Amino acid sequence: MNIARYKWFLITGTVLLILIIFYLVRSVSAVSHAVTSFNDAYFSSLEQKESDTINQCSIPGYIDLLRKKSYLGAQVKMADSDSVGLVVNVRDSTIQLMIKGVAVRSVRIAEYDLSPFFQRANQEAVYSMLSSPLVITSMQATFMKDPVNLKIAPRDTSEAVIDVKPDTTDYEAVFFTLETDRNIRFFFEQQEDTITADRRARFFFDLKERYGNARTTMHSVVRFNTPPYTPYIKIWIPKAEAKIVYRAIPREGLIVLTK
Repeated sequence: MNIARYKWFLITGTVLLILIIFYLVRSVSAVSHAVTSFNDAYFSSLEQKESDTINQCSIPGYIDLLRKKSYLGAQVKMADSDSVGLVVNVRDSTIQLMIKGVAVRSVRIAEYDLSPFFQRANQEAVYSMLSSPLVITSMQATFMKDPVNLKIAPRDTSEAVIDVKPDTTDYEAVFFTLETDRNIRFFFEQQEDTITADRRARFFFDLKERYGNARTTMHSVVRFNTPPYTPYIKIWIPKAEAKIVYRAIPREGLIVLTK
């Protein structure tokens, strides 16, 4: 009886180990698969010429010129919009809120984490994608985007409150995500982590992301498919600034990204 039970445990453990290994392999290969698909889609869209035998990306300074051209071109296109736009300059570690090409607020990025996709993909293809603004398709946050203040009008002047000071208590944890039409996901997190409520909110914010990725990956793994991969950018900025940025940008706003 004991031998049969141990044999069952051994078989179960072996199967689980195989599934875990397969899961890890598929997860790692998802980045490579996304890069290959992205590069192939870009080059297939170009007009092929027999004379194109020089790898322009190997020319000194060519990639930097592409970056500047892409960055400026995207800003010009965003300036045509009348709404607030978001400029994320990873290279200079700055975020700017823009209106008609004018920066109305600048925020210093304390820390960031860039998906390996952006380095492994063909740089010409990447900057071609970033030459026009990204469009926000959905957003989620740990706090309300449009705060609601309820006020009861006084019945007469005797009930009126004079010189009411606004409540500046900053108790909300500030974490939010922005999905875009180019399959690029932005994570914004407050850099402060001083109180228990903030640490708890950070834990559940990260847990929700990891759970969603694991569930999507497992659905693909059980079907023996390569999991989908979404390139990401994680950005840490001051809590107060993060709340301002989130509430300032429209729900279908534009983002200019350069790296």
